[in-house]
Amino acid sequence: MSGRSVPLEIGTAVGAADEHHVQVRGLDLVDDLIGELTYTEVALLAVTGRRPTPAETKVVDAVLVSLLDHGLTPSALAARLTFWSAPEAIQGAVAAGLLGAGSVLLGSMEGCGRLLTDLADDLADGVATGAEARDAVDTRLRAIVDAGGRIPGLGHSLHRDGDPRAGKLLAVARDQGVAARHVEHLELVVERAAALTGKALPLNATGAAAALLLEVGVPWRLHRGFALMSRTAGLVAHVGEELESPIAPAVRAALRAASRIEPEV
Repeated sequence: MSGRSVPLEIGTAVGAADEHHVQVRGLDLVDDLIGELTYTEVALLAVTGRRPTPAETKVVDAVLVSLLDHGLTPSALAARLTFWSAPEAIQGAVAAGLLGAGSVLLGSMEGCGRLLTDLADDLADGVATGAEARDAVDTRLRAIVDAGGRIPGLGHSLHRDGDPRAGKLLAVARDQGVAARHVEHLELVVERAAALTGKALPLNATGAAAALLLEVGVPWRLHRGFALMSRTAGLVAHVGEELESPIAPAVRAALRAASRIEPEV
């Protein structure tokens, strides 16, 4: 066996750099992007490999705004408690908050994106009748319900009468001419979910966001990444507030009281 090393062939089309230049998707970061495109435009460029249209940019910008913060959520609390414990590492605090994004909170858009992608595949010929589309949706939803799962993108523990963000996101998409087949499928999911379950399951923000991200070409496996991009700004804001008005000491005191060993009577 030869001891000669074999060069490892690796590379990326996302970005590159040398001593004097930085590129993103083949464009010069300094000359073409800084001061020329918004963060949302460059994020979409990096993820999809193409420069988005103004309409696509506005829609995704709306998605990023809609998920930025939702009050003192478990993720915000995790970030604030972690920062209070390790103030020298804000990245740890933000990371702690982001790690809580999952199928229950914040990251549920991934599940809805997958459902809508599967439906698009089911109806890929583009000539399905209304009845055929309903049957395809019913089949997918029954599989979820029969397995004891929750239909992703629908319902909200706080906004029980309807998530106000969802309607606005769809309105922005329609105004920009971006709402197409994925939005149509989403609306059919909402309609058929109510018929199949007998419950009012209004659309939530992550469900609307999933449809809009699919419309602009972001695959469902990356949807949670956009939720994380959005919520990062909100977590940084919570860390900033923790610096000025900390809540961690009160939380710590409450936890100590809850776990205190009481003397036997």
